[in-house]
Amino acid sequence: MSEWTELGDRCWVRRYREWDVNVGLVVGSEGALVVDTRASTAQATELLAEIRELTDAPVRWVVNTHAHFDHTFGNGVFTEAARYAHENAAAALAERGPALQQHYRAAPGPDPAYPDIPAEVLAEVAATGLVAIDHTFAVAKVIGLGDRRVELLHLGNAHTDGDVVVVVPDADVYFVGDLVEQSAPPSFGDDSYPLEWPETLDRVIGLLGTESKVVPGHGAVVDADFVRDQAGDLGTVANTISGLHHAGTSLENALRHTDDWPWPIDHLEQAVRRGYAVLGAPRRPTLPLLGPGADH
Repeated sequence: MSEWTELGDRCWVRRYREWDVNVGLVVGSEGALVVDTRASTAQATELLAEIRELTDAPVRWVVNTHAHFDHTFGNGVFTEAARYAHENAAAALAERGPALQQHYRAAPGPDPAYPDIPAEVLAEVAATGLVAIDHTFAVAKVIGLGDRRVELLHLGNAHTDGDVVVVVPDADVYFVGDLVEQSAPPSFGDDSYPLEWPETLDRVIGLLGTESKVVPGHGAVVDADFVRDQAGDLGTVANTISGLHHAGTSLENALRHTDDWPWPIDHLEQAVRRGYAVLGAPRRPTLPLLGPGADH
């Protein structure tokens, strides 16, 4: 699983067993850019050694697709790189990163959320020195690598409010982070936006051609058709949440609803909760009028 896969001219992805996370590498005449850095200092040190299998170019830029620890905690290993992320992701990493580390220090055993991850790996996550993002943007940013460019786009709220699509135009490659997942259903956390996610992903689809290569946050490289299919499933989730709410279904009953979902409801609990938090308390269904003056 952990080998470099060439996506185009001087553009690669490597898929790691831990959290099944993907890391990207783009090399230009003035240096290398890394997309996401894994979950700890130890993992990022391993990553840097593996980058040296491909190139001696200095790593001058690091881009995080969003704030979650499995994509960002390795940033500090790349000491000479400028670190880029969306402004919301930078704020979330600064706020939520130390809290996650404290959680693993307080509960050092295996995490039920990640049963395949050994306790010693979680200890490495907890012990990692975090560094701040030093370059942020709101909508778009272009990074010049010398003889090529990389584009950073924030297209809306989805997996988080700080998701970034990293575009390598001359290779027709799109690193989309957890906007798309291949090896598992998309992850709805307590910072996700299930009602907005489909529209955001539709904007990504608008950028893709028939030959585009899309690198998800987790899993194998996919194409535009896969992204369209997943966008349709995400749309089903959003529409089902909205439909239940419009019908006056309580949150408790919505969490017990088992029909219509593209994935098991136990995977969608946070999606339902987050959707209802945005929509507010559902109104009770309006009962038909009976008696004098009623329409029949």
